[in-house]
Amino acid sequence: MENNTELFKGELMEEKLRMYFLQNGYYVARGVKYTYENNEITDLDLFLYGRVSIMTRERTNVDLKNKKNPKAFERILWAKGLQNVLDFDNCVVGTMDRKESVKNFARLNAVTLLDGSFLQKLNYKLDDRLSEEEFMNIAGQFSSLKEFSNANWKNLYERSKSKLLNELDYSGFNSTLLLIKYFINNFFNIQKKETSIRLIYVIISHSLVILDYILKDIAFLEIETRREHLSNGFKYGNLGEAGITNTVEMAVKISGSKMTSEQIKNSLDKSNFNILSEYFAKAENIKNIFKFAILFEEIAFNRSVVAPDFLPLELKSIVAVFLDYFEINRKKFFS
Repeated sequence: MENNTELFKGELMEEKLRMYFLQNGYYVARGVKYTYENNEITDLDLFLYGRVSIMTRERTNVDLKNKKNPKAFERILWAKGLQNVLDFDNCVVGTMDRKESVKNFARLNAVTLLDGSFLQKLNYKLDDRLSEEEFMNIAGQFSSLKEFSNANWKNLYERSKSKLLNELDYSGFNSTLLLIKYFINNFFNIQKKETSIRLIYVIISHSLVILDYILKDIAFLEIETRREHLSNGFKYGNLGEAGITNTVEMAVKISGSKMTSEQIKNSLDKSNFNILSEYFAKAENIKNIFKFAILFEEIAFNRSVVAPDFLPLELKSIVAVFLDYFEINRKKFFS
């Protein structure tokens, strides 16, 4: 059982609003940093991801200010601008301001406004769930020594979370694989086991959200074609096979390497990506992947650490697929 961390008024309101959106079927991430070329620009109070239909996804940025002087007009402008920059579908502003002029300005700009009357009715408790602050404190106990240039685990978690904003593609998914493998390896260290398992779960949830967004464009293809799309994406990233071939050929010429571009490309083809593409191309897994993402996030934030062997069977299967891909012994991990 983790110790409670006392939250400031604004933080507590963000947690309550997160609970509201979670209970309304959204995948929710809190305090998501928006970066551009390694420059941290701002952060989103809440990021909402919803699966509207098999073909449609909905992304929303939420700005919340629980202050006596909320500057509501300014927040509406800011949130709307961020929505346009991120190319999101919606934006929401939560404010204690109840003026009719603020509501009219929000409607004029197609911004959903949650005013003080709504916010004060939120009475969710965090009895069974860690707050974002508690989760970050737990993740901040350790740092990587070699793999990620001594980055704190809290920063690795934030890095993964940020991919939900503008890397819902193969590049984003493949980079989460590196983090998942890193934390699975640390799971076998007894001192780091409990923290590692939380981070494994939450980063798997990020990877599944990214994959769900990718799958919306190929869900109606025949299974063989879907499998081929996924396999190429996992192997070659956003550039695709042709793009990777051109890049490798150019790199070989510049470096004067003795390896041919074909040899380098063949090394990619020998990887285990087919394990992932076989599993995630199945219609049943496509149908449930969004639900699995929400469940992994929920278990990661559970106050009591959930050991891998006690996961629901369907989540256990997903972990097993990643273990097979990384060539890590299933029995050793689940025992």
